[in-house]
Amino acid sequence: MESLEWDIIEKPIFANNKQVLGYKGIFRNDNGQLLNIAKSSYTPTHNEKFIEVTEKLHAITGFPIENYYDVDGGKKVLSFLKCTDTMQVCGHEFKDYLMIGNSFDGSTGFFIGNSNIMVRCSNRFSRNFRQLQVNHTKNNSLRIDGLVQYFDMFMKQRTQLFEKMEQLSWVKIDDSIKDALVERLTRMNDEEKLGNELSTRKRNIITNLNSSIDRECADLGDNAFGLFNGITHYTTHIKNTKNATFGNPFGSSNELNQTAFKFCTELINA
Repeated sequence: MESLEWDIIEKPIFANNKQVLGYKGIFRNDNGQLLNIAKSSYTPTHNEKFIEVTEKLHAITGFPIENYYDVDGGKKVLSFLKCTDTMQVCGHEFKDYLMIGNSFDGSTGFFIGNSNIMVRCSNRFSRNFRQLQVNHTKNNSLRIDGLVQYFDMFMKQRTQLFEKMEQLSWVKIDDSIKDALVERLTRMNDEEKLGNELSTRKRNIITNLNSSIDRECADLGDNAFGLFNGITHYTTHIKNTKNATFGNPFGSSNELNQTAFKFCTELINA
């Protein structure tokens, strides 16, 4: 198991031999890498605190700590606790994890969420829970300590997430809905929707998305659950797989997954 054997240090920033007032630099203390230039009011959560919270949640839940990761050279950090009770959707088993994350580049606050893997195909999907996030502001350490007390909320949010996935399987879809999602994910304009002015790159992306959707719908049915898994298949197995972070919790793959999940869940009450 990897560990976070480094932390951050905060230093003043200088320009033309003068200190830049109101700002500071956040650096790794092991290799000196600059992680962020932030306002002086920005209050980062140190890795020491991050590890402490991870270990407290391990003690409370009994979930084993699977691993620690740093992303983008340490601009973001993650830990994963393996949930010991498996979840199923439509008879398909999921391995899932309590995911804890933090950033030093201002892209996220301190958060707790769920990361899951569909055993059948290894499709990965991560989701942060809004109620379990703390921004990097004054007294954030106390609020982070409070998150540890909300494990029941995590379990409730986790159950609701998988219930929502189960409901997706009840929603039948046709090719027009598949096309609408692909158009949204690729941000196609009116001309591109007519098949005009499509770049080779975008055409390849569309082909790969449709191939993943067809693959998953063939196995899971022409329903919103199959459609959603078509996108997680694409982001897990097709798109930038060499540089993927476990669970796809950040970046463009995560954005595609979140957009697809929102699109598909909106179909439930349509």
